[in-house]
Amino acid sequence: MEDQALLTDNFNAAEYVKDKLSGVRNGEETRHLQSIRTWGNSIKNSSAEEMKEMIFDNYKQFIESSKEITHLEREIYQLSSLLADQKMLIENLKEMCGDERTSNASVPLYNGPGGVGLANSTPMQTLLQKLDGVASVLDSLKHTDRILLQNEMVQLDADTMQPLHPVYLVLLTDRVLIGSPGNGSAGSKFRFSLESTHQLNGLAAVNVKARGGATDHTLKLLIFPEQRYFRCENARVKREWLDGVEQAKKNMLKEGSLVRQETIRGKRRSVADFAASFNKTNKSGLNHAISEEPNPEFEAEAAWLRELPNEVEACIAQRDLDHAVELILEWKSCSDSCQDQNVASALATCEQRVVSMLSDDVRRPGALHGGPKAVRRAINQLASLGRTSHAVDMYLKRRSGGIRAAAKELTVSEEPLSYVKHVSRIFVKDICDVATELTQAYPSYACQVLSWCCAELRLLLSLIRRHAIEAAPATSVLAHTWRILMTECSQLQAAGLDLNFEVHRLLAPALKTALNANFNNIIESVRLRIQEERWRMYNMESESNVNRFLEEMADLDLRIDWAVSPTHRACICITQNACHFSRTAHSLARDLAYLKSSHLKALCDAFMLTLWSEYLTHLASAPPSDIHSLTCQFVIGQVLTLCQTTYDPNMTSAEEILPTLLQTQFPQLLEFAEDEAAGKRNTLTIDFDEEEEDAVAHI
Repeated sequence: MEDQALLTDNFNAAEYVKDKLSGVRNGEETRHLQSIRTWGNSIKNSSAEEMKEMIFDNYKQFIESSKEITHLEREIYQLSSLLADQKMLIENLKEMCGDERTSNASVPLYNGPGGVGLANSTPMQTLLQKLDGVASVLDSLKHTDRILLQNEMVQLDADTMQPLHPVYLVLLTDRVLIGSPGNGSAGSKFRFSLESTHQLNGLAAVNVKARGGATDHTLKLLIFPEQRYFRCENARVKREWLDGVEQAKKNMLKEGSLVRQETIRGKRRSVADFAASFNKTNKSGLNHAISEEPNPEFEAEAAWLRELPNEVEACIAQRDLDHAVELILEWKSCSDSCQDQNVASALATCEQRVVSMLSDDVRRPGALHGGPKAVRRAINQLASLGRTSHAVDMYLKRRSGGIRAAAKELTVSEEPLSYVKHVSRIFVKDICDVATELTQAYPSYACQVLSWCCAELRLLLSLIRRHAIEAAPATSVLAHTWRILMTECSQLQAAGLDLNFEVHRLLAPALKTALNANFNNIIESVRLRIQEERWRMYNMESESNVNRFLEEMADLDLRIDWAVSPTHRACICITQNACHFSRTAHSLARDLAYLKSSHLKALCDAFMLTLWSEYLTHLASAPPSDIHSLTCQFVIGQVLTLCQTTYDPNMTSAEEILPTLLQTQFPQLLEFAEDEAAGKRNTLTIDFDEEEEDAVAHI
């Protein structure tokens, strides 16, 4: 009951304590309050523990959900970038084919000059049936004009945002038509009559947020000197009008600029053709004519150049950077004709603003999730403006950010090889992609690209050195780390980047230190076992253990079934130390086989020679016995040959370091390498006393 009282919405602490003390005798209030406080602290502590348990239970799910959300965001950005590229490709193909870009609702108004129009067109029929007085407007339009949008809306009062009357809005290629309700005369078949016509260059469509009487579907048209509010049918219609008006204005601006540019180009060509033709007949006369008579073509070009800054400013304001770049490039192509320093200064300022905006597009956080395609367009535009070095640098920094973000998501676990594999794959793949892409697109900047590739490779090697090599792993981990790295770096060679010298230079010192530490432990263990050698057969306690051991040796390509004692089936007539040494020597030879290509071949050879010198010295100095003979036969006849083949199978007989070591320093042991079959036959005659069996080393 007390817990339920604390959980009520209108809980009052003062009233609660007053009720608890209502039946308490005088003088016991303090003790009772202390008990209530103790009870409250216990509830608080238990609640805190339950909260911690809930947090710990859901923490893993929360982390996984966060990662999943991050991946989804990245995929959404990539999908958006792909869709944008596809849209641009389709538009470019249409322009190449000479087709006009149209929406689902846009159709040509006329088949030709003075034509009646497409009477069977649904948008045209709808417009002619609903809007009275539109025919005169349509007759004055060009045959290339189109109906982009037409919708019924409700006009709102500018002050109160209350509905006034329905209207009919029509968006054409270059203007907006507004129709008000009809006059209601008898026999009128039109619901709306044409009220006004407004050119697109004199109006703007503005989004209106929900406030006061306005809703999320409200649209505002700024028509100087007034502003009119309209309520759309839904949010989709509102978005279509906002985007449609903006895109139509961009198309008008671009079309006008292209027409002027083409006119200027045509005039230039005509002047050049006239000059070339005239030069054939009278070169001196051409110079005299040009110097004396003014050229109207160049005057038209100068007039266009004076208007160009305003056009570029309009493109920048609408973030139509593609068109702005085209205009700037056109200005540069004819800048010799512009003698107005104010115009040149204004256009240079516009160019700096465009470059800054393109750079911001590359650096923005959203571009990191959109993939390389999200910034490739801006990079190409920067390159077209003569900022190729800056563009390449920006692109490389953008790719570096992506690589580092992906590397940070990797978790350094207790399996360093998994981390090495994943981090190498991330870095090498991106390095190959960048090298292939930029060397083909900008071959003159190959040195800058190569410097970036080396820097990213150095970061990769730093991570591997910190998390795998310097973490004091086993020799096998070092060997496989090197193997994985060399396998991944082979892709760099396929891409034309031979950076193995960087790998050897940066990893060889750390590898050498780690290998020395590991080998010191190995050789110390071998020496301790040599000191404990008793030259007794290996007792494995049961025949099943012997069979399991024989299978393990067979996996290493070592056949020692001949060494099983015929009288004691749980024993092998080879010392336990020799069996342990065979595994150690084979593992070391296998691991060093990967590492001998890391500019550390001399060090690897020294490890092999040191290990075998220790054990061969042990065999040469031991007293002769049957166990000694069979052990030497096993170690020299099989293990030494196996280790040499594993370490370097491509060596010639004169280059094999272990047989050479045996011949030069231990000639007394050569007999065991020459006749292995004799030792197998001798195994059958060996027997041991019962007293020796008690002292045999157990597994």
